[in-house]
Amino acid sequence: MLPLYDKVKIKRGIPWGIIFLVLINSFLFFISPDINFFGFSLENIWNGMLFTLITSLFLHGSFFHLLINMWFLWVFGINIEMRLGTFKFLLFYLLCGITGSILFTLSTDSIVIGASASIAGLLGGYLVLFPKNKIKALLPPIYLPAVVYIFIWFLLQIFSVGQMEISTAYLSHIGGFIAGIILIKKI
Repeated sequence: MLPLYDKVKIKRGIPWGIIFLVLINSFLFFISPDINFFGFSLENIWNGMLFTLITSLFLHGSFFHLLINMWFLWVFGINIEMRLGTFKFLLFYLLCGITGSILFTLSTDSIVIGASASIAGLLGGYLVLFPKNKIKALLPPIYLPAVVYIFIWFLLQIFSVGQMEISTAYLSHIGGFIAGIILIKKI
């Protein structure tokens, strides 16, 4: 289910945080930094590479991975950034991503990269702040209340966890989502 847009936009300014995140994620994708060095894993943490808690959130394994994450960021992030302000939005984004990444790495020795846990946190925060907003979906091409859209998305994550051989870190999505629900009112 690909979201096209939110029918309701908070009009308060330019989403500088989202613009920054799209630019930095895109830039890093095209310069292709070393994922083994900048990706997050327990091994990297044990080796003192704490910076990987953040750097991993800006790396993506494929152009499709980058594109989907940045699209969800744009659709669900604007209203949250307009509500929280840019600084709190970026802090919320990072905390959700770190939480989701940690949850995933506790279940595997794999390196995790990508903004997916942060994006999942945005969906959790969106669920709390804007449950009645209408999300236009691509397929089916209808408006769904955010609570319904996000519930379906979350169920897809839950049912996909068992598919760990797939390179998608579904546990990081779930961790980021739960962090988003918890943190959105605390930020």
